[in-house]
Amino acid sequence: MAAERGREPASTRVEFVWRWCRWTRWPLTTAIVGVAALTVGFDVCTAWLGFNLGRLGAVPVSPTLPIELLLVAMVGWRRLGLDRTNLAAWREFLVIAGAALLFGVWQYSAHLGGFAEAIGLVLAALDEEVVYRLAVLILAGALAARVSRRNWRNAEDWGVGPGLVAVLASGVIFTVLPGHVAQMSDTLHALPFVCLGMVLGYAMLRTGALLPAVVVHALLNLATIAAFEGEISTTLRTSLAATALVALVLGTVVAGRRLGIFRLVPLVDVAPAT
Repeated sequence: MAAERGREPASTRVEFVWRWCRWTRWPLTTAIVGVAALTVGFDVCTAWLGFNLGRLGAVPVSPTLPIELLLVAMVGWRRLGLDRTNLAAWREFLVIAGAALLFGVWQYSAHLGGFAEAIGLVLAALDEEVVYRLAVLILAGALAARVSRRNWRNAEDWGVGPGLVAVLASGVIFTVLPGHVAQMSDTLHALPFVCLGMVLGYAMLRTGALLPAVVVHALLNLATIAAFEGEISTTLRTSLAATALVALVLGTVVAGRRLGIFRLVPLVDVAPAT
């Protein structure tokens, strides 16, 4: 008893740390996951078989577009960042990156393949973001959540593990496109494509916004072809890619803070009594 009276009470210290509270809010159904699987499978197969709906300049138009539009409609445009709140959260990034994209389209049209081909590269970026980001994220994340006995019906309930599996899948599957495989001489050359896909996938799964990833992807498409044609140096292309991806990650953090999903949370540290 005397010893207990002599002990000092435990002290509690509260610190605040920045943390992501959840992934984006995508309510899912079996039908949505099924359409996502169809989107991925159909696009991979038609890409390797060389099927397309025609060409814009030298850029093929994917026959998966109708299925992609169905998937986007099922998920909802507002869930994909085209609501006022999400657009406002990304405002600086969208203004600056959008202006850079318009400049890139203008320069590409004037010095390389013409306006139709420039629009084709932008459309290709939209196509690949819907397939290899949105559809793959939904499919892989829902499956991983189901296997780990979590609620797969909403991305915000997946937890860290299934979310990271989805992000990794969005990078790995992105590398199997014929145009990407043609640029790989060994396994090491697959890493840039995997990393690019994962960064784009992470940004989309965090805030749900499709447009920022499309803008960055379109810019990289234009810069890559310009580098292949000798209009810009490979060093400049690499610098542009690095700048765009860093800006996307920073934009994701800023948007997350504005949306309230990246915020300060209390971390309680209880010191034992002495």
